[in-house]
Amino acid sequence: MNDLKLTNIAGDTQVDLPAARRLAIQERVTTGEIRGDDKLMEVVSISDALEWELESGGISLDAYALMTGRTATETGTTPSRTNTLTLSGAECFPYFKIYGKSLGEDCTGDVHAKLWKCKLTEPIQGTFQEGQFWVTQCRGIAIDDGSNGMMDFVQNETAASLPSS
Repeated sequence: MNDLKLTNIAGDTQVDLPAARRLAIQERVTTGEIRGDDKLMEVVSISDALEWELESGGISLDAYALMTGRTATETGTTPSRTNTLTLSGAECFPYFKIYGKSLGEDCTGDVHAKLWKCKLTEPIQGTFQEGQFWVTQCRGIAIDDGSNGMMDFVQNETAASLPSS
């Protein structure tokens, strides 16, 4: 990953994940079969969603809040500032957007993935372990947002910046 940003669904709040390590995307396909005369007569397959996984070297509380619909609060001033994210039960996760970028082989071009309507389907996971950074993982699904589809996959001949919202 060269750059990864999360944006709320309204597009007015964006959080950068500077230590993003991996964004994996897999198309989910639903298949139906029709049998008759003791043989397979027809197969229908449809792409109905994208399953995604994200791994980052730690995650800011602002990013955590954006993906879970919670609020991170900040008190104090530097160097004594404190950020707090309180987790409560029975909270409904919101939709959000994921913009990912990977540089091409020669570092002049790039590939962008824009997932338009994402939601966590599992909790964010991370381990605090001695001598290691906090690496977080999460999984979710992306569905059609009604105007852009599920995802745009863009190859740029010359590297371009990710959208700001």
